Amino acid sequence: MPDQTKPVVRLERPTESTKAKKAAPPAQDQIIKLAIRLNEGVNEALRTLIRYRGDLSVMAIEALESVDLVTVTLVSVDEKMVRDTTISLPRPLHKKLKKIAGDRDSSMNILVNTGLAYWLSKKGAITLR
Repeated sequence: MPDQTKPVVRLERPTESTKAKKAAPPAQDQIIKLAIRLNEGVNEALRTLIRYRGDLSVMAIEALESVDLVTVTLVSVDEKMVRDTTISLPRPLHKKLKKIAGDRDSSMNILVNTGLAYWLSKKGAITLR
């Protein structure tokens, strides 16, 4: 006699109707992996924030969507940069950054550093000069 105190799970073969109900996994091409070299000061401040909360990509997306990258002054290309860091961006944001970088005759790397620098300065994590 089976033990009635244990839950019972029955396995069934998937039918056509249950197969159709499964949600499709999110398309990988909707996310773009972008390797960037962060400015030393931006990198240090960002890594300090990450220790307290969250994911670098989430912070980068928040920063890039909250700063007007069309009009702000770009960070200097002469600043010392650290090794590559990879961030995951939604494809529409990546396209937007690529267009703005082209319009401003800048690299996406400088644009991302600029967005992060302004976002971090609003949080009081760095000072812009």
